[in-house]
Amino acid sequence: MLKTEKYFAAMNTSGGFISCFDKIFDPAKFDTLYVIKGGPGTGKSSMMRRTAEAAEKKGHKVCYYYCSSDPGSLDGIVIPSLSFGMLDGTSPHLTDPKYPGAADILFDFYPFFDAAKLKKRRDDIISLTDKCSLLHKKSSSYRGYAGAAAREALNIVSSCVDGEKMTAAARREAEQIKGAAGGAEHRQISAFSAKGKITLDTFEKAAEKTVGVCDEHGSAYLFMNKLKEELKKKNVSFFYSLDTLLPENCEAVFLPDACVYYRVTGRMADTDRNGFAKLINMKRFVRADKLKDVRKRLRICENIKNTLGEQSERLIREAGAAHDRLEAIYKTAVDFDGVKAETDGIIKALLKG
Repeated sequence: MLKTEKYFAAMNTSGGFISCFDKIFDPAKFDTLYVIKGGPGTGKSSMMRRTAEAAEKKGHKVCYYYCSSDPGSLDGIVIPSLSFGMLDGTSPHLTDPKYPGAADILFDFYPFFDAAKLKKRRDDIISLTDKCSLLHKKSSSYRGYAGAAAREALNIVSSCVDGEKMTAAARREAEQIKGAAGGAEHRQISAFSAKGKITLDTFEKAAEKTVGVCDEHGSAYLFMNKLKEELKKKNVSFFYSLDTLLPENCEAVFLPDACVYYRVTGRMADTDRNGFAKLINMKRFVRADKLKDVRKRLRICENIKNTLGEQSERLIREAGAAHDRLEAIYKTAVDFDGVKAETDGIIKALLKG
């Protein structure tokens, strides 16, 4: 069972920024949903973390949603048993109350700012904000190009795969799974961030059995897509996470009733068997005779993908550094005692004392 749930509510992909905020933080699903507005480093994440920790101490389960660009920060929390949520409503996932007062409540950090201090750093704030935005755009562009190369590589390897054999193997895996009906739910456990690709351990910690799908030129994603299709046909309840470069591809599947976790790994020869109950080698589905004819094209695509991907990573790291400097400025101009007092009031009302 999932005792602690940690996910991402958005992704930086080759197709741009994809947000799941509307679905996760639909105010119609909550009795109370706080929409927080404020600048970087002003205490939004700390407010959510303190509220979550207080609820956990009272025995309530909390779902944490981390920032896809900065996994050290929170984008939101959900406390299902209290029908309560909090989310960061600032850019790049701008959110405003939809049912003001009836469901969602706006919490504005701006009254806690020392405007005079921020005015003195006006030029720095504008420069760093614009620099961060530009670097994210450049990183996204290179990621888009890397995605095009990755997609072409996947098209090439698809022509070398024994589709019937792979589908049959995915079907056998699905047939072994027992669990309640319920269908598929998207729960994102990975993100492309300023710290590189981050994968949260939510499924790993909950799993009693982990199955590694050992990749061969991207073919592991073809298998995971087939497995997802077969599980949908079976109508068993499961969670899936998408690839952060090509989000049309499935990279992980977790079956909560069976406590089984499938995830893409590196090639068989590079994968440590420790921690895996089973490894599925994609090489058995890729026809060597066909691969021989396209190997040069495949190598070109993979080299382009890696080169452009590295450039995208460099740019998003620079954006993260600029954001850190921006946070440092704001931290000197916030009444954190006032924020803490307001947070204490929210916690008291939420937990009734």
